[in-house]
Amino acid sequence: MPTDAQVESAEAALRHNIRLLTPTAPASLSRAAEEIGGAEGLALLAHRAAVEALAVEGLRPDQERVLRRTAQTAGGHVLSDREGTRALLIGPIGVLASVAAHLFEWGSATEDLSRALSAALASRHARPPIACGERKLTAAGGATLVMGVVNATPDSFSGDGVGGDVDAAVELAQQMVADGADAVDVGGESTRPNSQPVDAATELSRVLPIVEALAARLPVPVSIDTRKAEVAAAAIAAGATMVNDVWGLRGDPAMAQVLAAQPEVALVVMHNRRGHQYRNLLADIARDLRESLLVAARNGIEPHRIVVDPGFGFGKTPAQNLELVQRLGELGGIGHPLLVGPSRKSTIGLVLGGAPPEMRVEGTLALCILAVAAGAEMVRVHDVAAVRRGLRLADAVLREIPEEVREAPLPGPTG
Repeated sequence: MPTDAQVESAEAALRHNIRLLTPTAPASLSRAAEEIGGAEGLALLAHRAAVEALAVEGLRPDQERVLRRTAQTAGGHVLSDREGTRALLIGPIGVLASVAAHLFEWGSATEDLSRALSAALASRHARPPIACGERKLTAAGGATLVMGVVNATPDSFSGDGVGGDVDAAVELAQQMVADGADAVDVGGESTRPNSQPVDAATELSRVLPIVEALAARLPVPVSIDTRKAEVAAAAIAAGATMVNDVWGLRGDPAMAQVLAAQPEVALVVMHNRRGHQYRNLLADIARDLRESLLVAARNGIEPHRIVVDPGFGFGKTPAQNLELVQRLGELGGIGHPLLVGPSRKSTIGLVLGGAPPEMRVEGTLALCILAVAAGAEMVRVHDVAAVRRGLRLADAVLREIPEEVREAPLPGPTG
């Protein structure tokens, strides 16, 4: 059963849709400052460059006034739009934490705002492991998590579909694990642009034998990539311990109930919109993901089970896909492990002058490293070996220098 605190927290997070804007993403911060405060906003940043900023939405006039007064008292600054519904809260991290605490003391008028700010700031802390049945995925520490892709389809955009060949699927998945995959994701319905949907019976005939075989043989969690609750439930019964829902609990209304009834099964909620005109790409993505998280909370799906995916390549133009990676850090305040899946996508081919899927490995790796630098903790890829090799070096720089590297002597004379 959902707890009141979980639902209230999810509602507050959705209402205020807080995004993290820091000096490490200057384009995001400048864009938000100019959008809300015009020339005044840009001038403010020139004087307060070494600070952090939170973009806040859904304010009432009384909340904006209290936020402004509290921030000024604490040594921060608030930049608001003309209506007082959106604001940038700017200041050192300690000041922002102080503002969040003092807003709670103001009482019921600002409790939800305090709750949302506190949750966004707490997202910096280490997260607990993701429970996938008896296995756990640790999305923090020294290594980025890698999810390998097994397409049980005859029409995969990347040309690697195994169809109904269980032996080929097992061989592929075992090689991915040997190459460093932390989980394997099995899909039986193509999600490429203009793909034709398949019914549940067809999808089940493709994925169930493979999921069952992989669950019995692999030492890592097996995920089912599906938008259908019926397929998810059957795959879980066959051994899947993670559900990757490309519609983020907002497609099939029964999906949340399936996950709620399986407390040991992890969930990936992905952002997906078709034909949507974005007002502010990252703000809209964050809001939609928080709507998915509210659905999860209302159905009693515990937060520690959930990974979020901003949906690279889903309902977005190539330019928007690249902007998503540019501004990915804004999603850090959502407070869940962040998964990005750019693998072999058509945007890479476009940037590389028409490169076919099999020639998009380097582009995939570049986007994975950029995503990890912006805060992603998991990537979903076809080319596990190449990506894991690249991420091993990226993790050594971005996360933690390996002990064997720290202890290595000078390689020899130089000069």
